[in-house]
Amino acid sequence: MKVVLSAFAQHCATKPQDIAIVDEDGHAFTWAMLQERVASLRALIHRTTKPNARVCISIPSGSSFWIAVLATASAGRTPCLLPCPTPGLLSARLAHELGPDLFMLDEAIVAGSRASIAEQDDAAPPEGAILLSSGTTERSRFILRSNHAIDLITNILLEEDLARRDDCIASFLPMHHAYGFEHAFLAPIAAGARLHALGAFSIDRAAEALANGATTMPLVPITVQALADASLPAPKLRSVVSAGSILPPTVRRAFETTYSIRVTDLYGASELGTVWLDRGDGGKPVRGVEISGFESAECEGEVLVRSDSVFDGVVNSNGKVTSTLVDGCFHTGDIGVRSERGTFRITGRTKLVFDVGGLKVNPIEIEQALELHPAVRRALVKPVSAGSVLQRVAADIELKESAPEPSPEQIRAHLAPLVAAHAIPRTFNFITRIPTTPSGKIIRSTGEASVSPVLRRPDRLARREDREQFTTRLFDASARGYDNSSGAVFLRGGRWYRRRMLANAGLRAGGAHLDVGSGTGLCAAIAQDLIGSTGRVVALDPSKGMLEVAKRRGVREIVEGRAESLPFPDHSFDTVSMSYMLRHIDDLVLAFREARRVLKPSGRIVIFEVTRPASALGKCAFDLSMYWIVPTIGVFTSGRPSTFPMMHYWAETMKDAARPDRIVTALDQCGFLGTRHLLELGVFSCYRGTAPPA
Repeated sequence: MKVVLSAFAQHCATKPQDIAIVDEDGHAFTWAMLQERVASLRALIHRTTKPNARVCISIPSGSSFWIAVLATASAGRTPCLLPCPTPGLLSARLAHELGPDLFMLDEAIVAGSRASIAEQDDAAPPEGAILLSSGTTERSRFILRSNHAIDLITNILLEEDLARRDDCIASFLPMHHAYGFEHAFLAPIAAGARLHALGAFSIDRAAEALANGATTMPLVPITVQALADASLPAPKLRSVVSAGSILPPTVRRAFETTYSIRVTDLYGASELGTVWLDRGDGGKPVRGVEISGFESAECEGEVLVRSDSVFDGVVNSNGKVTSTLVDGCFHTGDIGVRSERGTFRITGRTKLVFDVGGLKVNPIEIEQALELHPAVRRALVKPVSAGSVLQRVAADIELKESAPEPSPEQIRAHLAPLVAAHAIPRTFNFITRIPTTPSGKIIRSTGEASVSPVLRRPDRLARREDREQFTTRLFDASARGYDNSSGAVFLRGGRWYRRRMLANAGLRAGGAHLDVGSGTGLCAAIAQDLIGSTGRVVALDPSKGMLEVAKRRGVREIVEGRAESLPFPDHSFDTVSMSYMLRHIDDLVLAFREARRVLKPSGRIVIFEVTRPASALGKCAFDLSMYWIVPTIGVFTSGRPSTFPMMHYWAETMKDAARPDRIVTALDQCGFLGTRHLLELGVFSCYRGTAPPA
């Protein structure tokens, strides 16, 4: 950190009134303002911690994060970078893994430390900086990086022209991750650039940043793709970096064609920092890095790295730092290829490789080949059982918008010259969307069997893409009158029923609640009343029309998205609700697993559904009501003829919906505890479950 601390002091002395960082809310901070607040906080840290103490920092990305890390490092303490908010499971590990010398920071401490406090003597250099790995391929670990290693990486970022003094860097990256720490903290401070910390990515925010003169953007592949599709004016943009997962060649070409700027694809690791940079002609190792693990050129092997910037080690469960190097090399777990020219590229991950007839199949390699097809946007390759010991290759394919569906023969012909014959998928499944994380990484199967919420679908809606197009049109068209028509189903008691069940599920003032499949936001609005103005309620739905109604209703936060791929970090919510929407998804396990992922430890899920009676007489009465009487009443109460087909579709899905025991089994399968099914008036079902404790 010496390089960054020295650069920070220099900027404060030479250009104190220049803007250093602009927060997501638009507040700008000059170097002089930062210097004053860093000095105050540094004095506070001196008074309250021992030299070389480890200081945990859980602060949103922005000026407060900068202040906390700079103050901690300059005080001779070790910054430990944690997500904000820190998930409960992770918080539970801090005491025994990082030791008792913890000084928890939050925005209140940073903001409240501006009072003048006497400065203390200069401290010894800090022990190092602990970076928390993303945990996308394994359990999150605390990585100890020395000052020397961080200084090397900082200098390399400047040498590679990834940040300049006159840059305006627009960043959507979380600064506690290694990638964000390098490109939204180390590089801008060392270069003396201006950073705009923009929070979560959106096209509107990106467009505004580019219009305001952004010159550099560190991104991930999914946001590179989004910018390529949007084709925004970018008058001053000179550099774009992509990291986090493999940048597909098609995405690179699309972006470079649109903006006439070469994308720098960065390969790195929390343990090493930046390893190589690929500007379109293969990855070239940065200074101080040696790559091995390949018998010869064009032969695959695990990427082994020997680096001057290698980490000191991993903090294990007893708090000790243990090196995981083998013969001085770091084993990345990634599979790569070295070209004849000495450049490198990643082709897969060792844990994902599977056998087919005794031959290895690397799914990422096949996915990359599939994504070269002009109609394919994204692909997911996986093994499927073809007997007790035999596996075959299958592929889920997400097509580009408006692209015609190619035949299996056409896809196989496309793959034939690109991959080995045994690795060509036998079956192809065309789906509307392959679930991904917010950063664009594919969510791969964990081996759990899928559970369909509907036993059978009408022939016209058998294909998922047909069904999603149909329901989108249906719900968009009926959004305005939806509440009046659905009110007929619940005899105007739906609000009271939801409020009672949500309260019983534990919604409390100041909590965080997610309503999945929120529709017009009725359940979200009720949750908002229970949680109050200090809490957070998010209404998520794939229908823009429905969300517009929710917004007019007063729901403060609306998000377009699907249950199978929730665009939120782990452990974000105290409670999750799903309101009469299970029949509109494909896989209960995938949706429930996502709900459990975003729930905090011991968080609760509550699900509302309508259940068809079990008796023959009850079924006849229910079907008559739902197919004809309720839709007719719905048309009159909503004043919209489009209500009839919407309510009729409701009836179709209810008739063939999975029974309650199947839904409870799916909740159990996803790890929820205390699952139960409550039935009222013979048709109104409420399901509950609790996420495991920390």
